[in-house]
Amino acid sequence: MRAYVVESPGRHGLAELPEPVPGPGELLVAPAAVGVCGSDLELVDGRRPAEYVRYPVIPGHEWAGHVVACGPGVVGIEPGMPIVAEGVRACGRCARCAEGRNNLCSAEYAETGFTHPGALADRLVVPAHLAHPLSTQRPVATAALIEPAACVATGLLEVGIPRAGSRVAVVGDGPLGLLAVSLLRLTSPRELLLVGSRPQRIEHATRIGATATVRRDQVEGTGGYDIVVDCTNSAAGAAAALGLARRAGTVVLLGISGTGTPAVDPDVISLGNLRVQGIFAASRAAWRWLVELYGAGLFDPSPLITHRFELGRVDEAFAVLADRNAGALKVLVEPNSA
Repeated sequence: MRAYVVESPGRHGLAELPEPVPGPGELLVAPAAVGVCGSDLELVDGRRPAEYVRYPVIPGHEWAGHVVACGPGVVGIEPGMPIVAEGVRACGRCARCAEGRNNLCSAEYAETGFTHPGALADRLVVPAHLAHPLSTQRPVATAALIEPAACVATGLLEVGIPRAGSRVAVVGDGPLGLLAVSLLRLTSPRELLLVGSRPQRIEHATRIGATATVRRDQVEGTGGYDIVVDCTNSAAGAAAALGLARRAGTVVLLGISGTGTPAVDPDVISLGNLRVQGIFAASRAAWRWLVELYGAGLFDPSPLITHRFELGRVDEAFAVLADRNAGALKVLVEPNSA
């Protein structure tokens, strides 16, 4: 089979590999679509923290596809079924897994596309217990965006889904921020503000549910929000999110800045009596919620897809994603599109 392999930072490309064989409790999948994101660029460039990657590796953690074959002992899933699958391969036995927080598993970190072969290939093997069957009435390829949206959903489930009529804000106009807008509009907010920096993306936010938008450099004087979700991957974005919250409000931090240095004034948190919730990866409950919303047609991320590439053009997909002038929102690679 064909697979895009990252041998080490800076060494990557399409390769021919033996097709994997599903073992007991595993599924062989033909990926229909794979979303690429900033984490994949970090993997290729060598900027991802060492404990969260194992080279060589096949990237691809945001994906949807069809089951090709089932290994021994698999029940409830059959060849031909459309599925998505959770990326974090939790142990299922530690204290965090027992709490239902499988995304915070205490065992050695393991995730499809980072430590285990991902979906940028003709075929992929995943544990069957991580799979979520999809509705056959909905497009399979678009379901690749369930994974990043599930990270947003994890934050909302952790702090409590906003009540109808709440004032909600999202900081960050990247794909994650726009997915947050798409999901939060389903909670019937009185106001849904998008704070961004790129005019095209700010304009797009109004088409998918934002009731108001503001540029990041004009955010001063704006505040009083019940829940604020930061999706910027920057310390400045986190600080802006804290400033937008009302007293006793809630701030959800989804981004990872990588600065390694304090950049938030703790007095803003204590004087504002704020609840600040960090989120890492996606919980099983969030996956189930998003799959249900997608199947019902309530969550539709298709307007965010701007570029599609076949498997032989992964380098082009990465280049478009990295180019701020390319107009990319969500970039998909379709390994089995031919």
